[in-house]
Amino acid sequence: MQVTRRLRVDLERHEVPVGTEFTVRVRDDRRRPVEGAFVEAGRKSARTDERGLCRLRLDAPGFWKLVAAKSPTDRVAYEPGSALVRVVSTASRRRPRRLVGSR
Repeated sequence: MQVTRRLRVDLERHEVPVGTEFTVRVRDDRRRPVEGAFVEAGRKSARTDERGLCRLRLDAPGFWKLVAAKSPTDRVAYEPGSALVRVVSTASRRRPRRLVGSR
């Protein structure tokens, strides 16, 4: 009998500068780390370690969808999970923020 578990993708930060590595954590719906999950964002990909962690670096600004998937085992089938990360250029990070409605 096979049990189905949904993967959860947690990010170290939801906004990162271009070219900076960040940590991705993959856990199942019981909050247990998932080893060997494949995390993909465009052409970039990584596999999680025994703690459910991997590191990615994205080299283009924009919003990136990270998708985690894992092949089923004899006992457990996994539903893919996803998260969104915003990659910003260093120039946009230095720009001071203006308050809305202020002059």
